[in-house]
Amino acid sequence: MPASALTHIFLSPHLDDVGLSCGGLVHAYAQAGARVVVVTMCTANPPPGPLSLYAQALHERWAAESGNPNIARAGRHPAPAEMVAARRAEDLAALADLGAEAVHLDVPDCIYRLSPGNSWPLYASDQAIFGSLQPAELALVRRVATRLTTLLHGFGRHHLYVPLTIGNHVDHQVARRAAEAAGSIYAYYEDYPYVATAGDRWPNAAQTTAHDRPLLPEFVRLSEANLAAKVSAIGRYASQISTFWSDAAAMDRAVRQFAAYTGGDAPAERVWRVS
Repeated sequence: MPASALTHIFLSPHLDDVGLSCGGLVHAYAQAGARVVVVTMCTANPPPGPLSLYAQALHERWAAESGNPNIARAGRHPAPAEMVAARRAEDLAALADLGAEAVHLDVPDCIYRLSPGNSWPLYASDQAIFGSLQPAELALVRRVATRLTTLLHGFGRHHLYVPLTIGNHVDHQVARRAAEAAGSIYAYYEDYPYVATAGDRWPNAAQTTAHDRPLLPEFVRLSEANLAAKVSAIGRYASQISTFWSDAAAMDRAVRQFAAYTGGDAPAERVWRVS
């Protein structure tokens, strides 16, 4: 590919967010011959030591749902690093379905991050991970912004897509703040499935503004091939399906229904362009 070619870069807070939110757009770009790269922030192994009870409970559910026979074996509790490695493998398989490259940043998920003062978990409940960003995390925002700046420079000409933070997950907040500090954002994507349950709280005027400038909605029509690839990619994240749906079939229906709802007369995803 020529050095001057445009690269489409999608910043994903977790190992599934881009597939869930804009997998159809990723596939459409890849099918058109463009280079597409998904940069996922939270992919590092947990730090040494015991997990919080909250993180342990999540690991138990993820292990039970995982398609990895070694991880999912009845009565077995995989090591924390083993569980995260399985999630990284899910991501590689999902992005292969979409035709995208993967870059994994070395940041632990919020459920593993510890307070620098006393080493207590910073986020140890559903309420915490969908709440305010802890003040100690501002240093992490700066580190991720620095890493992104260097990474983006290496790609040359690019369009960068970042999450809008619908749902207010703290890792989505870190990703958006870091990207805005790094600069050169082309568009924001809607965080699915949180956008599907936001109701009258969405669109949110604060989230659809960046640097005091309004973001403008743009619809991306999806072909059946784009939609099928998106569903297939989401299905690769087997350990995460039960977070939102009863099974893969329910996921398939929900993803297609929301695409139809978004597009009205044809399936679509919506991004918000910097004006």
